[in-house]
Amino acid sequence: MERLGWVILVLLCLSPDRALAQALFDVKPVAEGVYAAMARPHRPENGNSAFVLLDDGVLVVDTASTPSSARALIAEIRKLTPRPVKWIVNTHFHWDHYWGNQAFVEAFPSVDIISSQRTRLDMGRMGLGNALLARWSLEIPATIADWKRQLEQTTELDRRQRLTERIQGWEVALPELKAMRPAMPTLTFERRVVLHSGARTVELLWLGRGHTAGDVVVYLPQERVMATGDLLAGDTPYIADITPYEWIRTLEALEKLDFDIAIPGHGEVMGGKEKLLLWKEYFRDLMAETESAYAAGTTLEDAVKQVSARLVEKYRDRFAGDFPQAVEGNVSATYRIVSGQQN
Repeated sequence: MERLGWVILVLLCLSPDRALAQALFDVKPVAEGVYAAMARPHRPENGNSAFVLLDDGVLVVDTASTPSSARALIAEIRKLTPRPVKWIVNTHFHWDHYWGNQAFVEAFPSVDIISSQRTRLDMGRMGLGNALLARWSLEIPATIADWKRQLEQTTELDRRQRLTERIQGWEVALPELKAMRPAMPTLTFERRVVLHSGARTVELLWLGRGHTAGDVVVYLPQERVMATGDLLAGDTPYIADITPYEWIRTLEALEKLDFDIAIPGHGEVMGGKEKLLLWKEYFRDLMAETESAYAAGTTLEDAVKQVSARLVEKYRDRFAGDFPQAVEGNVSATYRIVSGQQN
C-alpha cells in the first residue's frame, strides 16, 4: 500500500488527465446515460460526483475538492461523450464538493452552476471558501511537519501508511490550494426546478435542512435514480451545520421519492432505501439517548462517553469502520443542541 501511495503521487504530479481520472474516480453506469463517479481515497478528500447525459449537453452533480480533481472528472466525461458540460449542480457548500467548479468554468465557459439559494448564501458567508483557503495555506505546512514527526516516532505499520499518504497528498495539493479561486453558482432556486431535455427530466429539489441548510437532491424520476450529496452517504452522518431533528424530517421527504438507486456524497452506490432507514433509526436513537443524558444532569463529557458506548454497541456493525470515533462528535453536537447551547 505504501508503494501504491507513491504511484498515486507520481500520477498526480506527472500524468495526463486520463491517468489522473483513473487514480481518483471509478465511473459506473447506473442507468442509461447516467453515471456515478465514485471518489477513491485521496488527499484532499473528494466527494462523489454524477454525470447525466442530456440531448444537448451534460449535467454534472458536484465537482470534487480541487481543480485538478475536477479535470479528472472532465477527462472521464470526455471519454463518454463529446457534448459540453452545460450545467453543474452544487449539492451543498462543503469544500470537497464544489472547489472543483473553477476547472469546469475554464473548460466550459458557458456552463451554468446551480445551487439552492441557501447554499450560495453559505458559500458567500464563508468568502466562497477563500478565508478557509488562506487559513489552510498557513496551517497545512505546520500540520505536515507534525505528521512527519509522528512518522519518525511510530513503528505501527498501518499508522505509518496513513501518515505517509496524508503527507504525500497534502504536499502535492498545497500549491494548488494557494492558487485556487472556486467559482460561484450562477443560478439559484428555493424548492424545485425541473430541466427538460428530450425524453429525460431532471428535478432539482430542496427538501429541507439535512447535512446543511441548503442540501439539493438531483432526482431522475423516469430512471428512478437520485444523487443526494451528503444528505445521504456511505459513512457515518456528520452533524455540524443543522440538528438531527431537521435531518430526520428531510429524510422522510426523501423517502417519499420513487427511487431504486441513490448516488451518495461519499461511499458506494446504494440500492433501495435501506441506508436511508438506518440513518433515520440512528438519528432517533441519538436524540433519545442524548436527551435522556442531559435531562438526568449528565455533563457533556460524561454524556459523550455514555451515549457513544450505547450507540456503538448497537450500530458498530451497521456503519463504516470509523463509527466509534465519528459518533462522539455527533453526540457532542446533539448535546449542545438539546441543552440550548447551539441552535
